[in-house]
Amino acid sequence: FRATYHSYLNTAKIFIFGSFIVFLALTSQLKNKKESVLYILYSLSFIIAGYAMYINSIHEYDRISFGVGTATGAAYSTMLIGIVSGAAILYTKKNHPFLFLFNSCAVLYILALTQTRATLLLFPVICAVTLIAYYNKSPKKFTSAIVLLIAILASIVIIFNKPIQNRYNEALNDLNSYTNANSVTSLGARLAMYEIGLDIFKKSPFSFRSAESRAESMNLLVAEHNRLRGALEFSNVHLHNEIIEAASLKGLMGIFSTLFLYYSLFYTAYKKRALGLLILTLGIVGIGLSDVIIWARSIPIIVISAIVLLLVINNRNNTINQE
Repeated sequence: FRATYHSYLNTAKIFIFGSFIVFLALTSQLKNKKESVLYILYSLSFIIAGYAMYINSIHEYDRISFGVGTATGAAYSTMLIGIVSGAAILYTKKNHPFLFLFNSCAVLYILALTQTRATLLLFPVICAVTLIAYYNKSPKKFTSAIVLLIAILASIVIIFNKPIQNRYNEALNDLNSYTNANSVTSLGARLAMYEIGLDIFKKSPFSFRSAESRAESMNLLVAEHNRLRGALEFSNVHLHNEIIEAASLKGLMGIFSTLFLYYSLFYTAYKKRALGLLILTLGIVGIGLSDVIIWARSIPIIVISAIVLLLVINNRNNTINQE
């Protein structure tokens, strides 16, 4: 379980160091009116999309991972970067919804190449929330933006019809297998992990556990209920849900700490009137329902960096508006 502890240690280091940077970002008051940095951030999605297109043209991968890990991890990273990229254009003078949706189109293209179901379902919802929150006072722009978003989604579905259909069928087959006592599938293993994690938590909600102790409990539960055996593949990793993962290791304290993190982000977004931070938080919470991203190194670095960038950009915008 050395890799498991190493991943949590890396996360702790990143969040402790990141907390100081976030504090500085919260109190920053940049008065630079140049928007060049915002356009550089806006271009990130298109750079990644261009690279994804290049990889897809020379390799026949079922799911693109960019060679930095799993396709799922690549999708999470891309979506979070895409949220920052899309939010950046909203803080410029040319904050037309078409520019935001153009960015969304690039991100959806990448997500479709990774074939990660959670992000393909979550990102359009985040886009819709953004359009509603930002353009609701401009009916003409709002209506045209929603129509264009629907058109983009329809285009993505048509272009990637086969892989999307395959992933949909796989999900149905996984659910069917799970109801027939077979959790040795992608979705079935997740459901088994959720069930086992909640079981472990219920037996001792105030206890802290080691990863080894949890794995031992998982083995005992699978010995009693063989239908949950799909979860054992991840007994030395995590349980693919932020709250259940925290509950299974840290009990109620783990649940409260995770919920407090979410609350802090939402509260800061509300207090600062930071739409960018709001939609980033929606992304973090949404992914956390089907996986664990506050873990390891790469995604926590992206999360902290994104929070800092969006706070600095929002503070800059507020400072300029007050002048």
